[in-house]
Amino acid sequence: MDIKKEWTNVKNTLILMGCIFLISCNSSPSKQIHEKGNRPIDPWALRSVLDLRPRILTLALDSECYLAYDLNACGLFRAWKGGVNWDGTVYTETKVAQPTSWGKDYFLNPVLQESWLLERNGKKQNVTTRFQGYRFENGQIYLKYKLTTERDTIFLEERPEFVRDDQGNPGLERVFTTQGVDGNLSITLLTKPKAIKLENNPKTISRTYFKKIPDQVRPTGPKDSENLGKYWMERSDCLTCHEWSENTVGPGFQQIAEKYADDKMAVDLLVKKVKEGGSGVWGDAVMNPHPNLEDSSLKAMVDYILSLDDHKDSTKENPNLEKKAIVNKPPLTETKVLRPGFGSSLNGVHPSYDLQTINVKGIEFKVGGLAFLPDGRLLVSSWTPQGEVYILEGVETGDSTKIKIKTMAKGLAEPLGLAVVDDEIFVLQKQELTQLIDHDGDGITDEYKSICNSFDVSMDFHEFAFGLVYKDGYFYANLSMPMRLMSNEKPLPDRGKTLKIARDGSYEEVVYGLRTPNGIGIGADEELFVTDNQGQWLPANKFIHVRSGDFHGMRWGLPDSLQSLKMVPPTVWLPQNEIANSPSEPSLLYDGPYKNQMIFGDVTHGGIKRVFLETVNGSYQGAVFRFTQGLNVGINRIRRGPDGALYAGGVGMGGGWGWNETRHGLQRLKYNEKVTFEMLAIRSKPYGFEIEFTEPLAIGQGDSPLDYSLEQWWYKPTKAYGGPKMDLEVLKATEIKVSTDRKKVRLTIPGLKKEHVVKFNLNLELRSINGRNLWSSEAWYTLNNIPKN
Repeated sequence: MDIKKEWTNVKNTLILMGCIFLISCNSSPSKQIHEKGNRPIDPWALRSVLDLRPRILTLALDSECYLAYDLNACGLFRAWKGGVNWDGTVYTETKVAQPTSWGKDYFLNPVLQESWLLERNGKKQNVTTRFQGYRFENGQIYLKYKLTTERDTIFLEERPEFVRDDQGNPGLERVFTTQGVDGNLSITLLTKPKAIKLENNPKTISRTYFKKIPDQVRPTGPKDSENLGKYWMERSDCLTCHEWSENTVGPGFQQIAEKYADDKMAVDLLVKKVKEGGSGVWGDAVMNPHPNLEDSSLKAMVDYILSLDDHKDSTKENPNLEKKAIVNKPPLTETKVLRPGFGSSLNGVHPSYDLQTINVKGIEFKVGGLAFLPDGRLLVSSWTPQGEVYILEGVETGDSTKIKIKTMAKGLAEPLGLAVVDDEIFVLQKQELTQLIDHDGDGITDEYKSICNSFDVSMDFHEFAFGLVYKDGYFYANLSMPMRLMSNEKPLPDRGKTLKIARDGSYEEVVYGLRTPNGIGIGADEELFVTDNQGQWLPANKFIHVRSGDFHGMRWGLPDSLQSLKMVPPTVWLPQNEIANSPSEPSLLYDGPYKNQMIFGDVTHGGIKRVFLETVNGSYQGAVFRFTQGLNVGINRIRRGPDGALYAGGVGMGGGWGWNETRHGLQRLKYNEKVTFEMLAIRSKPYGFEIEFTEPLAIGQGDSPLDYSLEQWWYKPTKAYGGPKMDLEVLKATEIKVSTDRKKVRLTIPGLKKEHVVKFNLNLELRSINGRNLWSSEAWYTLNNIPKN
């Protein structure tokens, strides 16, 4: 199967009939240039997946003309009249789907993409192309490319614009400007309908005019875009020869559904037919065989096709519609609820912090990234269809009425990381690390400079690029695994890894075997830490110390020779639905007794969790505690501001990706120096553990083994989603000793085993010497090693 073919109108020719003429000259730009600001949508330049291609820049030049540039090829992919179905997680909260174009093409380059030909003295040169970003000037866009041969480095700009001829026919003007070209080198853009030969260094202007296309109507197709069978059909070659409801090269899918509506053997028959190929049922057209697809994949596709019969209840008669689609949905578990913080999640704000909510009229902060400028202004990137970056001034006041806001950038593709380095702003998009440059100082981005756009990415909706930190001259970011793979597919090599990216765009892997590592941060001892999400090969969530070369368990894409590779244990296990579900960005605490401990948010479980770390036998391990809830969204990003406050922003969507169905929020937590009675730390000892509290225990409190309920278990990674607690057993403390200052308790515990999780559940009636109740009674310690002394 050719997964790069379009799912609609692929059978159309590369160029729609109607090109009138092509001009190449050195004249001044056309006087018929589209008027500035008269664009059909805002933003009119958007990065996204489009039509199964992962790195697309869509330009809505006019309601008469959309362009899509494939930035992998540094060339124009298609020009058309119509628009884009902005479908998918960030657009319509629909998993599986991605944006697709609709309308009628002026021209299309589906397979033979535009390419650059460089010749020196008539001899063809091997050329490497690299997209370098784009800039805006006077309401127009300038795309920047770098062409490199063994001898030459050419910098090239292209300015596309919509134009009309004297008869009102629509057209496309492309203005190219080059630097670094000598007289012996020629540059030609191989494109349709005619190659464009560029002049050396001055401008080259190419104008192509087309016949008018009637107004286009957005098509209405099947609404169940999360169906796995439909998704695999769109990724295969099915739509090359079939339409949804019309007979073309082959029958329409709805006609197939109606033909086999009452045939109980239809599924097996059609699975066999698709696998083996052939002709004769619907005419002489030959269907390609698909021997590499497993029967389970083909059955999902056939089940979906048969569900399209208008004369039956497709949901009732095809239970596969929902069950097959959500293949990665975690199993539901029931938790016995005692009270918040004691067997269930907290429901209030940590008493040692004051909370303010940042509200700006007309803006919903779906926070993908947070960073601070040196002057204290806050940057917020937004996981929205518009892909904005905002600048907020005055957040340190905690008063929303005093906050000033400006949109400094937009049109970014799912920006889930921000970093400020020496006053320069960097954002991590789904497909690229980008620098945002404001040349004229008006607070609005003039140039979107590509720093790194060569890491592997496909069109899979789950291939996120998470977080962004800068350390010792390098950027660090995480790439998640795909979620929807056909039976004959493997993840691309860079997926499931933490990358180390240099300022020149080169990169190397640091760790691998990650699944959905939504967050990376600098923590204890200036070390890097990431979190990861339970799933296949991950029996629980993880808090991970980043060490070069470590393998963290996700086996998708591993070669057969490495399938027996042993997973490095996480620094801290985060049991699913007990303390985490979708852990996010780690951050270091600087406040009061919690100084040098770490925290992380959770998009689905909600709230912020706290992590105490210690080094045992040369490796980090430690305990995770409930820390705070009472927030208005599942937390995705946390940053400490210059004012010492914590800024927490969140995201959410339907389908289980979010906390309590919340979608957005940005809040400020400021340490108020009030004492909260809780476990501060748990330390592993040769005899068991030592628990430290934030203030002394009351006399007669905490000195009984009955005050401490203990369990231990281990996790076994398998290809199934998540995993059970293995060899779960109850432990008992045989000796309890409270320190003289009553802030520490020594527990002697026989039977502890390394590489196990130990859960602590304290007596909820424990009191401090000042009469305070425990904030939370639970903690989970990951005992990777038992200290020798």
